Amino acid sequence: MKRVLFPSLTSLLVAVVLIVQGGCSGGNQEAVPPAARESEPPRPPATAPAQTDRSQMELLETKQSATQTTIDIVGQVKNISTREVSGVTVYCDFQDAAGKSVRVVEGQLDTDPLAPNKISTFKISTRSSPEVKRFNVTFAQIFGGRLVTKDSRKP
Repeated sequence: MKRVLFPSLTSLLVAVVLIVQGGCSGGNQEAVPPAARESEPPRPPATAPAQTDRSQMELLETKQSATQTTIDIVGQVKNISTREVSGVTVYCDFQDAAGKSVRVVEGQLDTDPLAPNKISTFKISTRSSPEVKRFNVTFAQIFGGRLVTKDSRKP
């Protein structure tokens, strides 16, 4: 059963854009006399909504091994969402010492689909390169976009 938070996200987005445009372009400010605007009490600043953890995946572990010709990343990820995920692509961004991307390599989970609270392994391999000093792993679904990931690896 699919849960819908906003019946029409597009209409909500359009309304927000129109409101913001009206405020940025001056809107209809002259409809309120200047004296009335000055006498209004100042509004308190908007407070940010409480941050909630929206993570869908939890990166549990990654192990790196290398030979003269290849770099291998083997890892484990857990589906911490309440729904099954399928068609998950693993992206490994191999970076230089400054964090600049050298290359991005794609892979798949060993278990697909991955049920809620289940763990899957994955393996990514790339050719060895002296400029590769670190890596970053992310996950995405073909039709669902990027999966928010909680990194629980131990340093």
